[in-house]
Amino acid sequence: MKKGESPPAGVVPVSSKEASMVLVEDENDVARLFNEASQMSPEDADVHIVLGVLYNLSREYDRAIASFQMALKLKPQDYSLWNKLGATQANSVQSADAILAYQQALDLKPNYVRAWANMGISYANQGMYEESIRYYVRALAMNPKADNAWQYLRISLSCASRNDMLEACDSRNIDLLQKEFPL
Repeated sequence: MKKGESPPAGVVPVSSKEASMVLVEDENDVARLFNEASQMSPEDADVHIVLGVLYNLSREYDRAIASFQMALKLKPQDYSLWNKLGATQANSVQSADAILAYQQALDLKPNYVRAWANMGISYANQGMYEESIRYYVRALAMNPKADNAWQYLRISLSCASRNDMLEACDSRNIDLLQKEFPL
């Protein structure tokens, strides 16, 4: 509908606030339905995964973590699920726990770039910048086009007072960075 036009017959215009309240009600309904499904099918890991994602999106991190942990009991070899658990733990300011989950993901899939970068973020969130640098460099060695990881690396270099390596970061000299920060 273009600005200034009337809505079609039978359509009631709603404000964005009203629309967001409807959306929240729908999210709650979806979460309730999946919760019921998890009670009926407790062995269905996918139901627990969806619940975890829904709870994560609604910032109910403890419930999301519990859902992902239940799913991991059923699918312990799912590297992406370990990463989801780690990301949720990081969102709930449990960076130390997140590192353990990311390590599980990397044990299952050593070339999982997202988990390497997430490890860097978790170390940086704990003020462990030297350690975070190594993980960002490892992620960037696997995917040098990851612009966000370059930005995170630059921040960690600055926070670690490694201004001597900022030029290597800015020029994306991954070889020099790998020599300086092996993992």
